[in-house]
Amino acid sequence: MRRFTEQDQERFARLSGDWNPMHLDPVAARRTQAGAPVVHGVHLTLWTLDTLIRDGVVKGAVASVQAVFNKFVYLNALTEIRVVRASDDAIEAIVSAAGVDTTTVTIGLGVAEPVEAGAMDQPAVVTQGRLANVPELAMMAKQSGWMDPEGSEDMFPEASRALGARRVGAIALSSRLVGMLFPGQHSVYGSLEVAVAPVSPRPGLGFHVTMANVRTRLVRMSVAGSGITGTVIAFARREAVAQPSMAEVAPLVEAGSFAGATALVTGGSRGLGALTARILAAGGARVIVTYALGREDADALVTEINGFAGSPVCSALRYDMMQDTGVPVDSVTHLYHFASPRIYRQKAALFDARVFAEFARAYLGSFHDLCLALPGLRVAFYPSSVFVEPSRPRDMTEYAMIKAAGEILCEEMSATEGFPLVIGRRLPRMLTDQTATLARVATDDALTTMLPVVREVQGAER
Repeated sequence: MRRFTEQDQERFARLSGDWNPMHLDPVAARRTQAGAPVVHGVHLTLWTLDTLIRDGVVKGAVASVQAVFNKFVYLNALTEIRVVRASDDAIEAIVSAAGVDTTTVTIGLGVAEPVEAGAMDQPAVVTQGRLANVPELAMMAKQSGWMDPEGSEDMFPEASRALGARRVGAIALSSRLVGMLFPGQHSVYGSLEVAVAPVSPRPGLGFHVTMANVRTRLVRMSVAGSGITGTVIAFARREAVAQPSMAEVAPLVEAGSFAGATALVTGGSRGLGALTARILAAGGARVIVTYALGREDADALVTEINGFAGSPVCSALRYDMMQDTGVPVDSVTHLYHFASPRIYRQKAALFDARVFAEFARAYLGSFHDLCLALPGLRVAFYPSSVFVEPSRPRDMTEYAMIKAAGEILCEEMSATEGFPLVIGRRLPRMLTDQTATLARVATDDALTTMLPVVREVQGAER
């Protein structure tokens, strides 16, 4: 067992050439389906192969390697390998992280049957340094090319002795194919299936995109070179969700309608928080947006709002809802609490007390503390969620419980002296980075939903 660290990520990126920010950049990764940096799937595959050879589980010649990536492995999660099937012709193992099964690796044993090595005359393809390509899904079909070897990190010595360093390097290159080329930046590696083939004279790995399905967002590619041949399946993720700009918001808000108010929007650097900040500023309110990680996003929002307004009506402030009990601002009259950790969690059981405790701090404790810490606060808005209802997606138990508790907290605070008026509303599902999925899901329009909410909050008095 082991815990994968940032240093492990860097080493594998140097070997494979896969510098996709989903694996290496905490700020960029929070706007992906994963929500935080995750281990490269091919890294897990080669680590599993290396470990099983070292421990004597895999004996003799390796004929093929298959891997299916079902769930993410997050950095620093306790990661283990469990052999579930061992026979003369195959070893099947499950990789689990924090008790959740994430990856299935099957290692075929014996002498590989002769196969075609694949075309060696494909043109070499490159990326712009460590920047992943962003091709259109419809344009991926029939693309082909050749990837030259990247780094020479000796990360998998047992696998290299059994398969040869060039084959291990070619398998690693498949990670670059998915994460940097096709689908590229907005990608998820689905599965890998390769067989041992004669080692080609040209080092590296060739590829051909055989299918790019716009409806399912599935991309299938054949790969061959450096002694392997097989198939890679990936999925094209949705791009980060862009909320309406000031230019789109301002015409829908009566100028000066929120003048005289100073609003604090936690989690205001992106998503519904950023949209709410634009609505408030368009109505003449002064706005303070908070961020925990995304300072660049917050600064860009401040620049956009102030540029549109022609004066410094918006500013940004770092606030960590998991630790801070207040903010160094006394003039706030209205609070909108959109700060949020990742809401979708991989769990080994129906209920996870640690996730529940994290959500309780984020959605209850921090909101309660802010309401007490802001002396001039008149009205606070608490966004509950339609996910408290039975039709919610799976694995949302803790989130739904906490949001339901938040609705009760709003009632209690509003009825208690010393607290501001607290308005809680159960919001419908809207398209944000947290709710975007591979498959299209029906969502309500965020601007249409939030406009009346902001008007209600700004017009409310205790």
